[in-house]
Amino acid sequence: MHSTVKCIIGLLLLVVLVAGFALEGHARMKYIDPDEAARLPQRQLSKTAVVPNTTLAVHNVGNFYFSVTNWGFFGSQAGDFSDPKTGQPAPGAEFPAGSKIDYLFQGALWISALVGIDTLTSTGHDGWLSVSEMYPESADNGGVIIERSNRPGSEFYSPEAISEQDFIAVYTDTLTDQTYVNADQYTGPHVPLHIKITQKSYSWSYSYAQDFVLLDFIIENIGLDSLRQLYMGLYIDADVYHSSRRVEGFADDICGFRNLEVNPSGAIVCGGTDVVQDTVNIAWIADNDGDQVGGIFDFASPKAVTGTRVVRSPTPPGGCGPTRLDYSFNWWNSHGTPSLDWGPQKIPGDLNFSGGRGTPDGDTHKYRVMSNREFDYDQVYSAEDMSAQGWMPPHESRAATFADGYDTRYLLSFGPFSIGSGQSLPVTVGYIAGDDFHNDPDNIRNLPDAPNTFYENLDFTDLAVNARWAAWVFDNPGFSTPDPETGVADECRGLYYLANCSIDSIDGSCIDCDTIWYAGDGIPDYQGPPPPNSPILDITALPGKVIIEWDGSETETRPDAFSFLKDFEGYRLYMADLDQVASFALVASWDMVDFRAFREDVAQPQGSEKRWMYKDYPLTLDELRAQFNDPDFEPTDYPSPSKAYTDTTNGQHQRYYFEVEDWNRGNEYDENGITIQNLIQRVAVVDSIDELGNPISFGRYHFEIDGLLPSQSYYFAVTAFDYGYPQNGLQPLESSPLVNSQLVFPFYSADVVEEQNLEISAYPNPYIVSDDYRSSQYEDPYRQGWTERDRRIHFVNLPSRAMIKIYTLDGDLVREFEHYEGGPFSDTSSKAYWDLISRNTQAVVSGIYLYTVESSLGTQIGKLVIVK
Repeated sequence: MHSTVKCIIGLLLLVVLVAGFALEGHARMKYIDPDEAARLPQRQLSKTAVVPNTTLAVHNVGNFYFSVTNWGFFGSQAGDFSDPKTGQPAPGAEFPAGSKIDYLFQGALWISALVGIDTLTSTGHDGWLSVSEMYPESADNGGVIIERSNRPGSEFYSPEAISEQDFIAVYTDTLTDQTYVNADQYTGPHVPLHIKITQKSYSWSYSYAQDFVLLDFIIENIGLDSLRQLYMGLYIDADVYHSSRRVEGFADDICGFRNLEVNPSGAIVCGGTDVVQDTVNIAWIADNDGDQVGGIFDFASPKAVTGTRVVRSPTPPGGCGPTRLDYSFNWWNSHGTPSLDWGPQKIPGDLNFSGGRGTPDGDTHKYRVMSNREFDYDQVYSAEDMSAQGWMPPHESRAATFADGYDTRYLLSFGPFSIGSGQSLPVTVGYIAGDDFHNDPDNIRNLPDAPNTFYENLDFTDLAVNARWAAWVFDNPGFSTPDPETGVADECRGLYYLANCSIDSIDGSCIDCDTIWYAGDGIPDYQGPPPPNSPILDITALPGKVIIEWDGSETETRPDAFSFLKDFEGYRLYMADLDQVASFALVASWDMVDFRAFREDVAQPQGSEKRWMYKDYPLTLDELRAQFNDPDFEPTDYPSPSKAYTDTTNGQHQRYYFEVEDWNRGNEYDENGITIQNLIQRVAVVDSIDELGNPISFGRYHFEIDGLLPSQSYYFAVTAFDYGYPQNGLQPLESSPLVNSQLVFPFYSADVVEEQNLEISAYPNPYIVSDDYRSSQYEDPYRQGWTERDRRIHFVNLPSRAMIKIYTLDGDLVREFEHYEGGPFSDTSSKAYWDLISRNTQAVVSGIYLYTVESSLGTQIGKLVIVK
């Protein structure tokens, strides 16, 4: 609905203002067929264009699905564009992954600069008139999106990969053929800046990095003229809603810009470099109220927020840390009625060509907005009179409507830069999601009259944490990265402050501080501390039962890339009905039997509060007994400072207490030596050697779960986790269940059916309409909304291909359909369903029916009873 409304408004504008000019929207040019393109009129300006190979790719390894393209555009316009891998509508920015809640309709790259005496702008999409001015080459000339992965088991594995999912695209603004590049109705045909953009986007499944995507741009001047006073912008039109609530979901967004403080609360800050800059500057946009229903949030409530921030700009020569940029944040509401096309402004009379104060149309207006260095007040203050601060008055009739949510879009701009001919500009931004932004379903009642109260009830915490991690992954704090050209690292390690200090009782100085590094040295690292690799699963499905097996050959034997220690700690086994992080429930775990040893700090001044430090790594029971020279030592006897153990070996009096690392849930046995049920079993230990000839060992594991419904599909996953990095205060890291999750139906596979010629069965039989099959998950198992066509009679133990026919007792054919894996009525290779709809598209009546299943194994006949 949203994309249709916007296209209609745009077309009406063009008809009125430029009669006879036919607008060809970018959505229609997305996957243009070469033969069709050859038949289109060639409205030529400078050269005949090859067919640009515009395509899209979806980041889907983390908890944040995000669509990128190779024409400077992000999102999918509410699913107007398809994921080439699946053929299904692509998510724009779906969070949490698998939720069908989308936070991005369209986003685009804007670049504007002074060239000679001209002011020129190129956009991936202008957001209103469907003008796109960035395109890739043809497929034959490299106009494709390249995928890479650093996961060894991935089909896209490459040693050159940066993340678990890299997408690399190259495009330019040099195409001027109006077959593809619509003329801007206000400033005429497109005049290129002559820039080439290499776009690399990265995503991870790690717990600290799964909620953002990093977008790296290298902007190269491939023209002859210098690009002066260049500004770059990210245009965002979010339209936040669940797919089931699309009709009005686009018309109630709110946005703003925040400086989010991320200093640890209560830290004693004693010095460092540039402490006051430990903040996150981020533009954000969200639904106005989380789409509560009757005062309650439900599965379709977009409670989260998304934002954009710059995490890299060019480092000045001889500098340490990131460059300080001039920023602008501007938002507006685009509308076909000029008086409603509105946004905050400080410049009186600065109207766009249509007469409104919102949408910046044309090259010059876009440049003016991108370079104005204004920070518009947040949208919820639209009904407040900001004239005393130099702003134009609120909208004369719609101020309250704008304040409590509208079809809003924003532009985050930064610069200025200068790029000489042949030179390049590197810029990296993060597109970031943050959960639990909305916590009070009634908070919307505070708008438009009490915006401060509304703000107090919003929670930016998760957005701030994820935004900081986005910068840290890009540029690791406290680490001097070798220069990419010289390979030499200097003394710059970034920015820091001192915290958690003790105060010297004599001179009051800070002693025994923790150095908190919060910004890197300005040289990209694109890495963070990874969790252990997820194991490869071998899953066997049986009727009502699933067996899961794996080994630790890739998980337990590899050292951590940051600490260089083999820090594997254990496994966790999860199951879910939906393949999204929030749906996975912990079923069982297995971990090493080891302990954290907390040591008393004997250097504390006399009379001060005792401090206990844990800055090593967990120790096994054998290691502790060897350290304390006591074969009967039991760390569980010393669980707290009040029950500390005093080590007197070597003439010292060092006190310790101990905590278990995780649950210490290795194989456990009852008093008769019988393995406790519902635990992961380490059934064997394998001794081997690695590729360098070093000895290694790892376990083999086995888990069984039964009592499962054969009509219900289940996702199973096994994650691996480590014990963290205590020296840097990093908590244990766990791999994502999305890495190795597998969809399983607990019944025989088609291979087993065909090998054993098993008998086909159907259920529920009898089918009783009054029974609640939805609650038992025979129908609508994913809770997407039940309709009459969601009724199900399931057929199991099917061969891989079969023809299913349903008859009345009189022999009249009611319905027939073919079963094959991937078929419209097939769940798996050995399971299909009938929706109780006849071949005349009518719901069937009560009665006794016969079914036949014809396959290469022969024909099987059965009976169905339907009671209404």
